[in-house]
Amino acid sequence: MWTGDWWWDTQTKLPDGAAIAPLILASDKTQLSQFQGDKKAWPVYLTLGNILKEIRRRPSAHATVLLGYLPVPKLQCYSDATRSLAGYCIFHYCMGRILASLVEAGKAGVQMVCTDGFTRLVYPILAAYVADYPKQCLISCCMENRCPHCTVDPNNRGDPTPSPNRDVPSTLETLNAHERGYEPENFTKDGIRAIHKPFWCNLPHCDIFSCFTPDLLHQLHKGFFKDHIVKWCTALIGKDELDARFKAMSGYPGLRHFSKGISSVSQWTGTEHREMQWVFLGIIAGSVDTDVLTVVRATLDFIYYAQLQTQTSTTLAALKACLATFHCFKDIFIKHEIRKHFNIPKIHALLHYFMSIQALGSNDGYNSESPERLHIDFAKDAFRASNKKDYHEQMALWLQRREAMWQHEAYITWFSAQQQSMDEQLSNDPSDPSDPNDLDTNDQTNAHDTSSMTPVSYHVAKTPPLRGVTVSYLITNFAATGFIPALTSFLQQRQSHPLLPNISDRFDLYKQIVITLPSNTFLGSQIMSDRIRTSPAVLPRGRRAGLPGVFDTALIVDDPIEYRSCGGLAGLRVAQVRVVFLLPEYFGMHPHPLAYIEWFTSLGTLDLQTGMHVINRSTRQHQPNSAIISITRIVRGCHLMGQFGRTIAKGWTTDNILENAKNFYLNLYIHVDTFTTVNIN
Repeated sequence: MWTGDWWWDTQTKLPDGAAIAPLILASDKTQLSQFQGDKKAWPVYLTLGNILKEIRRRPSAHATVLLGYLPVPKLQCYSDATRSLAGYCIFHYCMGRILASLVEAGKAGVQMVCTDGFTRLVYPILAAYVADYPKQCLISCCMENRCPHCTVDPNNRGDPTPSPNRDVPSTLETLNAHERGYEPENFTKDGIRAIHKPFWCNLPHCDIFSCFTPDLLHQLHKGFFKDHIVKWCTALIGKDELDARFKAMSGYPGLRHFSKGISSVSQWTGTEHREMQWVFLGIIAGSVDTDVLTVVRATLDFIYYAQLQTQTSTTLAALKACLATFHCFKDIFIKHEIRKHFNIPKIHALLHYFMSIQALGSNDGYNSESPERLHIDFAKDAFRASNKKDYHEQMALWLQRREAMWQHEAYITWFSAQQQSMDEQLSNDPSDPSDPNDLDTNDQTNAHDTSSMTPVSYHVAKTPPLRGVTVSYLITNFAATGFIPALTSFLQQRQSHPLLPNISDRFDLYKQIVITLPSNTFLGSQIMSDRIRTSPAVLPRGRRAGLPGVFDTALIVDDPIEYRSCGGLAGLRVAQVRVVFLLPEYFGMHPHPLAYIEWFTSLGTLDLQTGMHVINRSTRQHQPNSAIISITRIVRGCHLMGQFGRTIAKGWTTDNILENAKNFYLNLYIHVDTFTTVNIN
């Protein structure tokens, strides 16, 4: 968060030597009772921008605390016309009581002892508020047909032209005038609600309208993509055709197979929304107009750029270009009579993403999925531990005890680490009169531990699960028809007079290989890996159904010099990995397992409509172009999507699409890592 402009701008308003504690609030209602009852809770969470977002996002790190529960009254004593406004006023009154101490602390600062032992003058200031769109309107005291950021006219929300931002002083002045009985023009023009004492009115250095962060889950994944783009494309393509394409989509490790399509799914999660995005461009390609495909591609590109964990001027420029492309071509849906207008709040909210990223940092640090996950720890589990009567007080007491246990556990962990560090220092102290053999043993242990943490390029099972497999079995069950010629060619390239393989040889096989991917600046410090499966079909047995064979595709280094010099996809080529095996010792020693692959054609220029490479299977004399390679040449897994055309061919399924389709898209949207590798090279 400290890389954003807000921190630096706020620092200039404080005395020299002052430290900022940016407060990040989140609140959302959640259902407590299951199957019956209407018991709800409204937790308010707090975390600090000083904490790394990788830690803030982990519930196990306990970097977010519960401030309290807001009341969820039914207010049946009010009329229908005044009930909503009364609920809004109760929310602001309660939030004002919770945050009352921030007024003086934000003005004068608080002396705090930091973790490094120094005492600093800390200013706790509200910097960000994570909430969905209705809650943002509630907090900003505006109607839900207005924007909580700016004063755009509700009939112009589909216009990409930005409007003036809401201003705290002018909004408070309008509310004060309305409270005194006047009817200021801006009260109706800006859609302000009669909440005369908002909780943020006295918070120092706080612009509440700039505190609202983009909501990736509800605005992008569920709102912009699922509720609008998918719905519009379904109306163009038809439910049956779209379902058939999802059913026939080729597999990939971690990719959900929608075996019944998507039209019958009633309950969606954020994970399923993202999995739809991975393949959606390939799903609709060929069945919609070029302009529709352009809009969908711009939408997906915007979503992928918006969720990057590191943003640069290049990615922000690309984000703006994607939104401009969407607005340029969006009228195609009006032409097809799918839409009459685009006055949609979630589409208008995309205009504010750039300002938010520049001010507060990348969006992944403020995703609403994090507080929704915290509902389990701070609300649902606490409710289940109560007797369901006067449960708020019991929940608070139960959580107080849980937090005491967490603090004690953290202290024990810290103390154990400190004790271990002191023991290691004593054992490595040259002045320590201990046995020299003990010192040598400790040195060897430390060296072994250090080397074990070094990331490796691939990982396979310690023992091959399939041992002594015959060549005929490889041909029948792995479709490795060119295995013997490919292995012969591989051995002849390595040795001048090799022992040649024959049909009687046996090999030890692996069912999968895990490739460790290189670090990606745009995805933080997480270590990512790709799993490439080479599993033969499993026949049905008794009541157990059989399983089809799975042979994944991967990107292989074809030109090492070009790959090392250019990066990205340069020098790489797609191949289907059918067999991963150990070379028997009588053929000579090889330090790594080998893979039998079947090549696809080289990557050419990108398809202008989809932005993806189009490839097909490579053949030699009407046979698959196969080869034996070392698995160290495998860079990463990849996903191929068959070109369906205007209508999908009958008989295509997820199990045979790689064999039946003629042309394939190299899916760049299967993972954000793949997307950034290709588009931000």
